[in-house]
Amino acid sequence: LLTSTSEVYGDPEVHPQPESYWGNVNPIGPRACYDEGKRVAETLMYAYHHRDGVDVRVARIFNTFGPRMHPSDGRVVSNFIVQALQDKPLTIYGDGSQTRSFQYVDDLVDGLIALMNSSYALPVNIGTANEHSIRDFASLIVEATGSSSPIVHLPATKDDPRQRRPDTTVAREKLGWQPRVPLREGIAKTVEYFREEICRGGEVVPTGPDAARPNATARRASQPACASPVAAASNQ
Repeated sequence: LLTSTSEVYGDPEVHPQPESYWGNVNPIGPRACYDEGKRVAETLMYAYHHRDGVDVRVARIFNTFGPRMHPSDGRVVSNFIVQALQDKPLTIYGDGSQTRSFQYVDDLVDGLIALMNSSYALPVNIGTANEHSIRDFASLIVEATGSSSPIVHLPATKDDPRQRRPDTTVAREKLGWQPRVPLREGIAKTVEYFREEICRGGEVVPTGPDAARPNATARRASQPACASPVAAASNQ
């Protein structure tokens, strides 16, 4: 099994993206090492498949989130949630009109299991067709966390895809798979995970040159907002 990525499609000129689309990737841009690395990994998988008869599976994974993400991994979901929980500005690169499709990790795992249990050997998109602009997604995170964070815009990053949504026809027809966890439900579970991480470990700088995971010397667990319901009840 190769866990490939939607980044093989680059900045797509076809929307939504079917597995038959060859992509639009800048081979020398700042994202090229990751994009082209995954593309060549797929090439090697099928070289072994055609030459040596190796049984292969290739999953093109779209944006996925859930508990146990690293708080400083630089991904948009973890960035926004960590910023919102600390009432820090949510940082959007560009005008926020670029779109992404976010699936919960449980759906991804189910999709990978379904792929491995199938006899289908060509690439399969594993993702959700539930597409949101980054601007709207930031507002959703602020709402879900009850945060007072403002939303600020920073310069756009080079070669950032303008749109991203999978065509999941193959997964539905060949694997009998489709995502089931509603976005808001997945966000609620992920917010709770990061809330506990921050309360246990302290301030998190989620992205940028000073990115850092929770600081054990800046512990916040004693703050009322971080007290668990059980602990709060025992103190009454």
